Amino acid sequence: MTILKSWRAACATSLAALMAAAAGPASACTALMITDVNGVAYSGKTMEYSEPIPLAMTYMPAGTKIISLAPDGSDGMTFTTKYPILGGAAPAAMITGGHQAMMIEAANDQGLSVSTNELPATVSPVDVGTDKSRQLSGTDLSNWVLGSFATVAEAKAALTSGDVKLWLPKLDFVGGILPEHYVFFDKKGDGIVVEFTGGKMNVYDNPVGVATNTPEFPWHLANLNNYAFLSNVDRNEGQFGKLKVTAPDSGNALAGLPSSQISADRFVKAAYYTTFTRKAKNPDDAMTTLAHILNNFDRPYDLSEDAAGTGGDGTKIWDTSSEVTVFTWMNDKARNRYYLRTIDAINFTSFDIDKLASLKKVVSVDFTKIANQPDGTQMMLDAGGN
Repeated sequence: MTILKSWRAACATSLAALMAAAAGPASACTALMITDVNGVAYSGKTMEYSEPIPLAMTYMPAGTKIISLAPDGSDGMTFTTKYPILGGAAPAAMITGGHQAMMIEAANDQGLSVSTNELPATVSPVDVGTDKSRQLSGTDLSNWVLGSFATVAEAKAALTSGDVKLWLPKLDFVGGILPEHYVFFDKKGDGIVVEFTGGKMNVYDNPVGVATNTPEFPWHLANLNNYAFLSNVDRNEGQFGKLKVTAPDSGNALAGLPSSQISADRFVKAAYYTTFTRKAKNPDDAMTTLAHILNNFDRPYDLSEDAAGTGGDGTKIWDTSSEVTVFTWMNDKARNRYYLRTIDAINFTSFDIDKLASLKKVVSVDFTKIANQPDGTQMMLDAGGN
């Protein structure tokens, strides 16, 4: 039995235990974006969890009706998607009263993508209004943005207009509201981060094309001031007293990078890699470059462990826990392609969003069936009966 299939078998038991213990899965995710020489953007992310979470590759065609939830549990805002969406989704069954899946990592056919990263400081906005037709559950935020808008500018304008009232439902499997912030990138390389802190929704421009986890996003931008000395130019000669020295190898420019995998350090490392790595000349080279960058954040089992009940990732369920890169995903915004590599796989499975246009209904394929399958597009078409 493969590792990921073992995880699938454990999901029901693990989620039940999580609900009983009111302890949700911790995650340490790194989302980032690069651009090629022509200014076209490509985004990706590693998602780390210490516990099994059932996810499925899900396609929502244009014209999908989305019925969101109001805070009282009744139907809230309803809309029909303008653009098709493809991505990793949590099933509607995990959302009390939910009508559709929640997109965790996804993209539409306009090059707009979303990543959801854990942010423990998350609280639901105070002002949710009284008009249910304008109340949108946070579990449908990705569906609304990707289904309705083509660019970050469009999404930002709609989010900040006040026309839609976002609220965050309590979810049994995390023992409270889903503590996430939402990271959006578009084809032009623009980005925003949406956080729910201080009793309201905050929308921040993302000038570095990077997002990790806690603290709040503005803190990470301010922290980069502590790394103004970073450069990708090695210093290979120096002198101590009268002794002249020469570096025996290359790569010492990275000596100033933080080495741990905590959120603050990953943010700095991701900003460094996306800033200094050579820009690709075409989409093929860009995806190869992006994969190499993301490999620096890939975690195998037990790379680091947390004792149960500690301030790290430990829970009451296991004696120790270890975050592992459950999956890595990439979005080729130049050609509307989506790439997924699960923990069981060495290679990425590719999905062509444009070639899925013949699907006229929502189609899902469990992540456990995707590992090491080269043609994800055909898997989705087959699952949809095409």
